Amino acid sequence: MNTDPIDNRYATGERFTTNLGIWRAAREACTDEVWNYLNCGTGDEVTLRANTADFDKWQWKTPLFAGIGRPDTATQFLGHSLSFPAFIAPFGGGEYMLDAEGHRATGRAARDVGIRQIVPVAAAHSLEDIATASGVAQMFQVTFVGDVGAVVDMMHRAKAAGYEQIVATYSPIRQWRERMIEDRTRFAPGKAEANFGPGLSDPAALREQIAFSQPRWGWAEAREAIARAPLPILVKGVMSADEAKQCLDAGAMGLYVSNYGGRSIDRQPSAISALPQVRAAAGPDVPIIFDSGIRRGSDIAAAVALGANAVALRRAVGFGLAADGEAGVRRVLQILKDEYWTTLGHLGCNSTADLGPHVFI
Repeated sequence: MNTDPIDNRYATGERFTTNLGIWRAAREACTDEVWNYLNCGTGDEVTLRANTADFDKWQWKTPLFAGIGRPDTATQFLGHSLSFPAFIAPFGGGEYMLDAEGHRATGRAARDVGIRQIVPVAAAHSLEDIATASGVAQMFQVTFVGDVGAVVDMMHRAKAAGYEQIVATYSPIRQWRERMIEDRTRFAPGKAEANFGPGLSDPAALREQIAFSQPRWGWAEAREAIARAPLPILVKGVMSADEAKQCLDAGAMGLYVSNYGGRSIDRQPSAISALPQVRAAAGPDVPIIFDSGIRRGSDIAAAVALGANAVALRRAVGFGLAADGEAGVRRVLQILKDEYWTTLGHLGCNSTADLGPHVFI
């Protein structure tokens, strides 16, 4: 007679069973300075808190006897299959402090779980190096600042390395991140500048972000860069219907709803509160990526239901990187995918495509 328990799902041999456990391990592994770099927002961090808290305002409608099969978490986005609707977000500047392999490690983890990667311009490894390491580096993030020609040249370099889309960001003024100011955070020389220098890209644009020696771009410069770009552009930082329309009118092929995780300026609305209006303005067919506040698989489901085609993961991935390098990131992604699958089932959804506003009360 078999005496094994019918339900033994919790008796796993995995080192980490939840992302809370990964968060705890990451905290133990990080100095206070590194932990604050990973977790801080700007100012009083009102937006940082709202990004996560505002997910709680959306309550599920869970149907009885929905008659679902085994939920399928997969989706298609810009010609690629994703095992669940997620990307690695383009966070950088200090990811080497979490693990020396940085985005080479996050890319390999993404590949193993069946998703893809958005690579930041400020990274500890060159865009070519990261693309070679992972094989899933789909998009490259550039900042629209400095000389338009230099930005366009960098986009050509990304195309030559195999990237398929560009994520364009805008940074008018340096951020007021008080935790990092209090810590007097120092970045190791050369670590955030791996894409710049002899034989790479002109470092003038990187210096201009800090120096502020010339006016920041307006829509004229943005339209010129988009028109000259060798790859399709998704604009990041879209937080309103008007901005969505302006980006599309300027030639962008897609939108990226984000307040940069509350790390740009405080007292912005939460990103999740902005998403429905951006989708309504863009219409049903414009590709939309979402980030800011994603901590759980249920958050991913909420973002997709409210109009995102996929989300981008930053802090959760950073926790995995700090806790256990590439293996930690892989486990974070697996847990998020499993929780997303569980959420689909409770919502009566057979697939990612079944999500929509109807899943909320």
